[in-house]
Amino acid sequence: MLIKELVLRNYKIYEGENRFDLSPRKRYGKVRPIILFGGMNGAGKTSLLSALRLALYGRFSLGQSPTQKEYEDFLKKAIYRSKITDRAANEASVELCFTYAKLGTENHYRVIRSWKSTGKSVKENVEIFEDFEHIKGLGYEQAQNFLNELIPIGVSDLFFFDGEKIKELAEDTGGSALENSIKKLMGLDIIERLSGDLTVLNRNITKASSLGQINREIDSQQKLLDRHKASIEQYKSEISDLLVKRAELAQNHRNLQSRFDERGGHFSASRKDIEKKIDAESNRKSELEAEIVTLLSDALPLYLSGGFRLHVAEVIQKSLDEVNPLTSDKVRRSLEAELLRRLEVKFGKKELEEVSRALSELFVISSDHQAAQVHDLTPRQASEVIASFQKAIEQFNSASFLFGELEKCETSLDELGSALSRAPDDSLIRADFEKLQLAQSELSALEINIEALRSSAKKEAELAVECARKLDKLYEKAARSSDQARVLNYIGSTNNLIDDFVRQSSLSKIADLETQFSDCFSRLARKHDMNLSLKVNPETFKFGLLSKDGSEVDKSELSAGEKQIFAISILEALAKTSGRQLPMIVDTPLGRLDSNHRQKLVEEYFPRASHQMIILSTDTEVDEGFYKALSPEISRAFKLEYDPLSGSTQATEGYFWQQRG
Repeated sequence: MLIKELVLRNYKIYEGENRFDLSPRKRYGKVRPIILFGGMNGAGKTSLLSALRLALYGRFSLGQSPTQKEYEDFLKKAIYRSKITDRAANEASVELCFTYAKLGTENHYRVIRSWKSTGKSVKENVEIFEDFEHIKGLGYEQAQNFLNELIPIGVSDLFFFDGEKIKELAEDTGGSALENSIKKLMGLDIIERLSGDLTVLNRNITKASSLGQINREIDSQQKLLDRHKASIEQYKSEISDLLVKRAELAQNHRNLQSRFDERGGHFSASRKDIEKKIDAESNRKSELEAEIVTLLSDALPLYLSGGFRLHVAEVIQKSLDEVNPLTSDKVRRSLEAELLRRLEVKFGKKELEEVSRALSELFVISSDHQAAQVHDLTPRQASEVIASFQKAIEQFNSASFLFGELEKCETSLDELGSALSRAPDDSLIRADFEKLQLAQSELSALEINIEALRSSAKKEAELAVECARKLDKLYEKAARSSDQARVLNYIGSTNNLIDDFVRQSSLSKIADLETQFSDCFSRLARKHDMNLSLKVNPETFKFGLLSKDGSEVDKSELSAGEKQIFAISILEALAKTSGRQLPMIVDTPLGRLDSNHRQKLVEEYFPRASHQMIILSTDTEVDEGFYKALSPEISRAFKLEYDPLSGSTQATEGYFWQQRG
């Protein structure tokens, strides 16, 4: 496998599209295997490794058995969010281009894994291109299985690792980490799952029912199915007979209906309805006439006076405005007596007579004025007269509406009378009507009977289908039961074969691993006289370290740097023992090593570990001196610079000191 290109789009702290050409270049007649990434802590080095694993393995790039919820939370958080706008991008993707040789043929692959948040969930899509052609027809699970078969995730753990993996192997004292790595190397994790599945299958088959009991159940179900089939045939026969009878009754009903219609039966059928409507309209007419008479006996006739009515109202109103109630005779006499009584104490008899004479003259003038009035109505009486004129107008409007309704009512009565005259007398068609009713009744009863039979037949058919399904399952069960012994023998043979395969494979692979480890450790160890060899138990996969003279060396006696070299040697040995040509990707590999051990890695490990070595380092790990030492083997170098303002990383070609020049 050779990685050609890695493309990140809005992935974690990588804003927008970021393309990394990872193809090793040939210079001065030699292919330089090292691709070097430099960046401070938090600049996104580990994100490159996680992106590569995500592109290939999706959910399982997070570990052994992450839940879908954990995976979706990871994808949501992996979408770039700007610190300036505090807004996340719409979607993100990782794209990996690589070549892979299989059965002697090299193919070009492009994997694009994209996703976007849809609120509570994440919508993910995987596309695979082989030799620049889109592989169609692959669902999500099928695409993931294709990638897993191409590059098994257990094997990739030996080639794509970070400082934590090195630390785990270095500090492992019980051997569990090495045991897991060896099992992945030999594919024993898959074999263990297969063995477990065979054990479950064996247990399930053993619990299966015996063949004799199944045959008895088959006989019982077959008899029940035959009874259901017989019932269905009986229903079909009865329904067929009734359908013939229904056709005869329907024809008879049509003949009777035609005869009935020819004799005016369709009018007769509505005669009673017409008579009821005539009665209702007649009652309505009487009510309207009574209302009109009531109005005519009230104020309505005054409306006919027309202009005279208006003139009288005007005169009454004018008179009311001119007449003063204080000028009445009674009031005048009372005022005159009171006035003379009051003046009597101040004036003499002669003066009082003069006053009385003056008052009388005034009263005469007032009387002349009253004689000019045209009526003698009190204000209340005048108001009642004017109100009656207004009432006459309102009653005229009501009468107009009632006359209109009366006209409609009379028109309706005329039409109903005409319809009634066309309807024949019931006695003339009573016999035909009764025959028609009887035919309709028989036809309806027959329809009900047919539907009941159909419903019963449907239930029988459903029961028959259920019996047939049970029979199918019983036959399948019988077939399985008849092969129980053979299947159990196969399971036993397969488990024995697996045991033999694991034993033989373990012996071969472990011997190769031990040889590869010794070679790797001797090249990388700082102490030239420290020749350690690895001894692995093929049954338990527990390991021990042996010195040159064959004595056992306790791993805890190794220095921290030597433990790191041990771990790196194990990884290189495992990778070489796997027999696969995969790129090596190492994240922060030198953090716990002293300068001498770092020098060994720079000189003996990085240039030789793989045909493509991608190193993710800080400036203190691969410093200026180590960079110069690695330069002859470096094909490409990138510097990752993080911008805290936007929260994004930008990549430029070149390394820390290379950029200075």
